[in-house]
Amino acid sequence: MIVTVGTMRPMDIDPTFVPYLEEAMAGCPRPLHEENTVERRARVAERRRRAAPPVPGDVRVETVTVPAPGRGIEMRFYRPAAGRGVLPVIFYVHGGGWMYGSPEQSEGTCVRFCQETGAAVVAPRYRLSPEHPFPAGFEDCYAALRWVAEEGHGLGLDGTRMAVSGESSGGNLCAALAIEARDRGGPAIRLQVLNYPALGTDFETGSYRENAAAPILSRDEMIYFWRAYLGGDMGTRDPRAVPLAAADLCGLPPARIVTAEYDPLRDDGIRYAGRLKDAGVPVEFVNARHLTHGFMRAWPVSDGVKDLAEGMCRAFRDAFGEADGERVSA
Repeated sequence: MIVTVGTMRPMDIDPTFVPYLEEAMAGCPRPLHEENTVERRARVAERRRRAAPPVPGDVRVETVTVPAPGRGIEMRFYRPAAGRGVLPVIFYVHGGGWMYGSPEQSEGTCVRFCQETGAAVVAPRYRLSPEHPFPAGFEDCYAALRWVAEEGHGLGLDGTRMAVSGESSGGNLCAALAIEARDRGGPAIRLQVLNYPALGTDFETGSYRENAAAPILSRDEMIYFWRAYLGGDMGTRDPRAVPLAAADLCGLPPARIVTAEYDPLRDDGIRYAGRLKDAGVPVEFVNARHLTHGFMRAWPVSDGVKDLAEGMCRAFRDAFGEADGERVSA
């Protein structure tokens, strides 16, 4: 279906994705960089509270708080209700430009990953910018990942069978976690699944130019997010913030990277996949045609997203060893 948004060139959108896209655009009438951050957070949280479906009975969810220096880090923890024994872990980091979002925002994705893989899914509530610029959010995620690996056995989590996954800024944080875990000797990560990740600060790539006015995420909005996250230090080369700035990507865990055709971040994922392959890291790369940034939330309705999500679940099961987990019937 051909769709035109503002000054955006016509987009050939998956027809089953269009209803989600229209609803998402209606929920964001003004560009994100023109919004009041605190007010928008409250509005989105209230809208989700009213509209969110209950967690299905085949998945159990609880909230745990784990210790970190000078603070506690809250995590949403999903596991199959019928699961027994120690389960592999998907460490799932939500998106939102490092400024918005929450584990609850990504609950639908976490629940479906739990159902389809039989793994436990752990979603940390990390500190957000601009109140807490880099490295605060990254440090929260790394501390939570280490806790899962070192102390999670008491919750039935197998710290030797972990994958990291996230969307957009969450994909950025997961790529950075994989680099940090390599450099600090752990935790061991079996797979990184990065969906439309934000990985670099080159805003003149082909995808940034072609999709400058794209729906869901524009070039101006992404620059705004980066500036807030980096505290204005747009020239940083710290790979914990800018994974594409890493000098060496050798020895990282295998990756599955999925980008969207109509997304300013598309070329970030393409570049990162290419650099990982050049470094000898096994990579499965997919550029999702007919979709925009943020497509994972359309998993229940979009045929294209369902196909992509099935591939992700298959990659998780292969990484963990499917016989080790008990798949839950959806």
